[in-house]
Amino acid sequence: MQTQTVFSHIIQKRFSQVNEDVATDALAFILESHESARNGMMKLLRGIVPNMPELRFRTQDEENGKRPDMRGIDGSETRAFVENKFWAGLTDNQPVEYLKQLAEYTQPTILLVIVPDAREQMLWSALTLRLKDADISAIDRNTAAGIVHSTTTEIGPLLALTSWTKLLSTLELEVADDQSARSDLRQLQALCEAADIDAFIPISSEQVSDQRTPAFILQLSSIVQASVGVAIDKDILSSGKGNTSGHTWDRLGRYAGVSVEPSVWLWFGIRFDLWRIFGRTPLWIVFLSTPSGRALEVRSLLEPWAITAGVFTTFQNDELAVAIDIAIAEDKDAVVRKIVDRLKEIERVLSPLKQKPMGLPDA
Repeated sequence: MQTQTVFSHIIQKRFSQVNEDVATDALAFILESHESARNGMMKLLRGIVPNMPELRFRTQDEENGKRPDMRGIDGSETRAFVENKFWAGLTDNQPVEYLKQLAEYTQPTILLVIVPDAREQMLWSALTLRLKDADISAIDRNTAAGIVHSTTTEIGPLLALTSWTKLLSTLELEVADDQSARSDLRQLQALCEAADIDAFIPISSEQVSDQRTPAFILQLSSIVQASVGVAIDKDILSSGKGNTSGHTWDRLGRYAGVSVEPSVWLWFGIRFDLWRIFGRTPLWIVFLSTPSGRALEVRSLLEPWAITAGVFTTFQNDELAVAIDIAIAEDKDAVVRKIVDRLKEIERVLSPLKQKPMGLPDA
């Protein structure tokens, strides 16, 4: 059962859209107000970088157009950035631009990302994917106490990830004899629990009137339609005959067959539930555990390929879902082209399944 406090109640009721900023300010206040808590933070960081000097922590300082959530400073020199996340996506600066900024300081330096428990693996995957896209190689390190993942980048700084639960547990051990610090930590812990993505958050007038939300959903729908259309023209997918729409409360999309004479059918579109859970992308391909979906057979072929190709997949409720990443900062034609290329890869991997032609999906 979640422990709600007056602090967390007010934040969720009045300021739920700025949870990350409030949590950052609260954490910085605790670290600056309580030496025992700061000792706990330094113990966590020194588990990754043993020779890290004693740091002071400041929030939201901007330098060269970059404003990390929190800086760890040794005298006047920055040695650490701390990025606090709940359910928002990564910003353009995370992590590559922040790592490049840290590379300009005296080494060692570290970028520590703090996330909810449920986002540990997905956020780490997204962070390392961005390193790969930026051609920054990295070597995984042995995990330290309280740290989920850490890696050393070729440009110098270390990148590490922990969860709010692990961070607060580390601090709690150090503040055991400090009643004031324990009270402040309980307030922050209550905020973290209240920020649960499944909790109902009061709807603001700004959300209701924000026309960018429907515009984005319609844009995603047009990308799906255009990608399927091009894939059908290129004989990668088949539309079949009859109704191939596949809309329910948690998804917007359609069915299509793999190849001109399909032996397996897939669903492609916006999966709101998977988008919410994993956060990586709104677009997914799903294979059902039906005679036409053949999820188990598809899984045996696609999962090994996905590991090699760096494609995220998840198998749950007897369905295999494949994340379709969207090209960032590209025009529509480039986005569609890259999705069609991914569909072509999937069609190639599934080519051994083209021995059982059948009709429309039987979802």
